[in-house]
Amino acid sequence: AEPAAGQTVTITANGGRVLVRAQPRVPSAILGFVTDGATYTLLESSADGAWLKIDFGGDGGWIAANLAQINP
Repeated sequence: AEPAAGQTVTITANGGRVLVRAQPRVPSAILGFVTDGATYTLLESSADGAWLKIDFGGDGGWIAANLAQINP
């Protein structure tokens, strides 16, 4: 199933940090970071499914999908 806006995502960085980017690509401006185990509201996902946009203040920010788990 496709991830839906409003679901939550939990960061699964194996004890590390995940960069939050302004756009769903590398390179892109780094807005900050989130830590392992933190939960955020999903705003959208990229067309290819590789990136998730989370509620990170302002317009949100993008994280790599492989570093997060989408909660049902």
